[in-house]
Amino acid sequence: MTMMRLKVENISEGLHPSERVVSVRTKDGSEELAVDPRSLLNNTLLVGWPVATDNGFLLVELPRQTSRGSRRVWVRKEDLIEEEPMRARA
Repeated sequence: MTMMRLKVENISEGLHPSERVVSVRTKDGSEELAVDPRSLLNNTLLVGWPVATDNGFLLVELPRQTSRGSRRVWVRKEDLIEEEPMRARA
């Protein structure tokens, strides 16, 4: 299954050595969340396939809740990148 990568901004280290805090630009402003650094690649975060669309925004599910408790957020279509399937990378 193809996954998507969402553009993020690296903010800081998390509370644990195995976490990074990133900022996601959403329809309603920036949201911060702590993620496993292994899910980051070139300032992008692995997310699920969009589940809805609305005027150039896509609803995606994040790997963890944001600091405000949101698990799904509306992001600009331009901030999503389709990840190549594993077969194509080999």
